[in-house]
Amino acid sequence: MKKQKILAAAIFCVLFCIAGVGHAGEPGKLYVVGMGPAGPDLTAPRALALVQKADVLLCSPGMPDKFEMFGAAIDPAKIAFNPWEHIMGEKTRKLRKTDPAAWQAARDKQRQKVQDFVRRQIADGKIVVMMDGGDPCVYGPTLHYLLQGFDDSQFEVIPGMGAFNAAGAALRRTLTPSNARFVMLTSPQSMFGENWEKQDDILADLAKYNTTMIWYMSLRSIGKVVERMKAVYPPDLPIAIVYYAGYPDKEKVLKTTLSTILEDVEKMDEKWLGLFVAGDCVK
Repeated sequence: MKKQKILAAAIFCVLFCIAGVGHAGEPGKLYVVGMGPAGPDLTAPRALALVQKADVLLCSPGMPDKFEMFGAAIDPAKIAFNPWEHIMGEKTRKLRKTDPAAWQAARDKQRQKVQDFVRRQIADGKIVVMMDGGDPCVYGPTLHYLLQGFDDSQFEVIPGMGAFNAAGAALRRTLTPSNARFVMLTSPQSMFGENWEKQDDILADLAKYNTTMIWYMSLRSIGKVVERMKAVYPPDLPIAIVYYAGYPDKEKVLKTTLSTILEDVEKMDEKWLGLFVAGDCVK
């Protein structure tokens, strides 16, 4: 951990020159940066430099804690607000179940608030950095929802390490073994619909091929996912759950099979932050 802190501090001190961003006479711009699954330890140097050079930061309340864990810091005076309020979180999930119309209205209002704020900052020549978790291009909330309809010319995406990269590293296995026809990234909502209204015909087709399947955001509904998979996959299908992928002190790997996964998952404390990986790559 001491080496990690030293490395993070060094990055923050010397990498401004590679950010490719300045202020003198330049127009404002929004940067959506992937901060890695755990924090600055697994974040691209350019993303870290942009965080330091930004005039305004938009980030979740937990992002400063992630940086502090690695001996780095985020200037609290730069943080405007949490852009994902009403978009993500336990309260939002509950509202979605109890009052879908109110949930959607709150989401739309928050999206408009974020976009209006960013446009004002850009018009003032400010550099705005939105700190997305993991890789913004893989189930990242910013590109998925917040920036819908936003002018592409006004922002740039700095990719980050996705959770599936960190999960593969934790497994110490390639996600593309020689017998795998392809790697599939999905989620229960993508595969089965928001209300599980879609049937498992796609799964039945996929079961004909050797595939690495990576399920995001699946632990909360893992019982339903496993039920659908058991209908078309053999009970000995290798499965792993990588908990806290990329977190140096929390990462855990559970290896199991389709027939025993539900029993094994019940023994684990974490019920949310885990990536579900299925296929021969788990062996």
